[in-house]
Amino acid sequence: MKRESMYMKNLSFKTLPTLLAASVWAVSSQAEETVSSPKPAQLDKVVISAHSFDQGQHEMSQPATLLIDEALDRQRANSLGETLGAQTGIHNASYGTSVGRPVIRGMSGARVKILQDGIDTLDASSVSPDHSVNADTFNAKKIEVLRGPATLMYGSGAFGGVVNTVDGRVPNGQAEPQTTLRAQYDSVNKGKTVGASNNGFVDTNNGNEVHWNISASHFRSDEYELPKLSEHHDEHEGESEAEHDEHGDDDVLANSDTSYNNQLTLGTSYVFNSGYVGIAISQSKSEYGLPGHVHEHEHEHDANETEAEHAEHEEDAEGARIEMRQQRIDIDSRWDAPLAGIESAKFRIGFNDYRHDEIEDGAVSTEFRRKGYEGRSEVLLSPVANITQAVGVQFSQDTFSSGSGDLVGSGGSVTVPETDSAVVGLFWLGKTDVAGWGIEMGARMEQAQLSPDRPGANNFAPGSVSLNCTQLTQADYNDKTFNTHSASLGLIKEFTNIAMKSWQLTASLTSAQRAPTTQELFSCGSHAATQTFDMGNPDLNPEQALNVEFGLRKIQGRFTAGVNVYQNSINDFIYAKNTGLEVDELGQYQYVQNNVKFIGAELDAEYRLLDGLTLTAMADRVRADDLPRIPADRIGLGFELSTMALFSTSSDWTMYGQWQQVQKQTQVAEYEDSTLGYDLLTLGMSYQALLANNEYRVDIQANNLLDEEIRQHTSFVKEQAPQPGRNISLGLTVTF
Repeated sequence: MKRESMYMKNLSFKTLPTLLAASVWAVSSQAEETVSSPKPAQLDKVVISAHSFDQGQHEMSQPATLLIDEALDRQRANSLGETLGAQTGIHNASYGTSVGRPVIRGMSGARVKILQDGIDTLDASSVSPDHSVNADTFNAKKIEVLRGPATLMYGSGAFGGVVNTVDGRVPNGQAEPQTTLRAQYDSVNKGKTVGASNNGFVDTNNGNEVHWNISASHFRSDEYELPKLSEHHDEHEGESEAEHDEHGDDDVLANSDTSYNNQLTLGTSYVFNSGYVGIAISQSKSEYGLPGHVHEHEHEHDANETEAEHAEHEEDAEGARIEMRQQRIDIDSRWDAPLAGIESAKFRIGFNDYRHDEIEDGAVSTEFRRKGYEGRSEVLLSPVANITQAVGVQFSQDTFSSGSGDLVGSGGSVTVPETDSAVVGLFWLGKTDVAGWGIEMGARMEQAQLSPDRPGANNFAPGSVSLNCTQLTQADYNDKTFNTHSASLGLIKEFTNIAMKSWQLTASLTSAQRAPTTQELFSCGSHAATQTFDMGNPDLNPEQALNVEFGLRKIQGRFTAGVNVYQNSINDFIYAKNTGLEVDELGQYQYVQNNVKFIGAELDAEYRLLDGLTLTAMADRVRADDLPRIPADRIGLGFELSTMALFSTSSDWTMYGQWQQVQKQTQVAEYEDSTLGYDLLTLGMSYQALLANNEYRVDIQANNLLDEEIRQHTSFVKEQAPQPGRNISLGLTVTF
């Protein structure tokens, strides 16, 4: 397999509201005419690795977001949600700065599949908003976000989208030998990040190669500083006076620190002329606080205890914390043209051992355990009758449980019974061209089997179960089997006439089902970290979604843009509803089903005013009545200026900025409060230089430059945990 350069330019074709399509076309036409002898933008093909057909963004009918190179470095954060949160159509469901899960077009949780190099992260992030996504953002080489037909490759329930974090942990033979050292300091929380990666290869005697990849990172931070919070909360329905008093005069948000976040990955592969086979071993460890639920009581000083013991008790009473551990083994392989009629075959599997403990007052209050594997095999067939096809199988098995005390013995209290889950899915993707239209098709059949322990075996007390949850009996814990099916159709038309040259029209229709998850079916108990009493529903049915989407985009020239509008109608939509009641002083949440409809539009545009000066614009909106934590409307403007391109200087200084205005969100669910709008301003500057064949880059960036009070409506703790105030970050990267 020939090695190819990994230095590719980033180009994102996100989407715009249809009502602006005519004005976008007019602006682009005028822009092309007013610039004398414009140089057409040459677009490097950036392959989306999460797609079977190795397509670039402008070759797919679906909208795709890609962060790579400098664009990724500017957005890189400790959580995946914060890293992607400024992208069009994507928001951050934050739980402080240590936890953030992407929200795509208003959907998150199990409807958004999070991958690490093509395999599920196999963590517990979809179970609860306080659980971090265990994806290595610091060492990521690119992050891909897919919507539409190709998401069926990764599960029927992924109709919300797929996020793939690619760090190349199993080398595929394409990366150039390189060592990278990174360091960053953040002023808002005294955050310190250091990391290193190395990849290389050696030739064997038979002309093949042995490649390796080693990466490691460490992050820690103190509690983050708050902006000046509003003194008058009459307009802020999202925070009571008591909640304001809890942190209104504080300079920092209590319990928002990260004691450590460590990532270590070792990978190697054997690369031959027609492919490769490799393995990677990784380990993740972290401990972080969960802001928003700091204990109100204070530990009384006992006359017989020392000052150190008293201080230890005070520290223990500060709030809930999470200690997480994950060990993972990934095996990956690819063969080009292994048999006649097959262009390539891929196989990948990941084995996982995950656990985390939620700690309150120095003791473990809730334990989460997940152990199992996920694998997938894909075969790309040679075209037949002008139809390119890919077929594959995806399979997984894992055991999940949560509760307090001793889950293995008999002394604990189980919140989710130990459940064995086995999923097998068969999928098919096809593409062809008919009368100038590109056609993409997809279909998937999937079976999920869930086998929970019976109440008598997992310490459920029949009396408490019947009082606090639905009238559960042992029959409700029988094995459950869900058979789901999904299908999709995508269209893309590239115009060839002069007036619409380099414009594309896209459309897609997707019908998909999602089976309920273990926690949605069988939860019954308190979750201390979120201060909720979660009640499952064993009678839940699979969700049925029908998504319709139309788009228009311009892919070349000084002006590039995209506009998409969509409607996602979901029957039997599953969500945890706030009942307004309390159980043991905890808010009661019951999993229920309703028919809902998501309607939205997205806009993204880029105009190269001069060589070296680019202006950008974005906007997005989504509506879903009676559902909690739906993102607020946003609009934004940005710029990027390169001194090397603009002034032909020998040094390369790049300055950039982005302003986003987030509107007030008043479209709220029952028992949910609205949130005020805010302005988010980011400015940054980087300097790159080549010295003695080594590349150096210095970055300085100011986030939330206006020191705005930011409460993200997608956050479960938006009332108690505002986002950080003004932050100045300084980074240094050395590559050799």
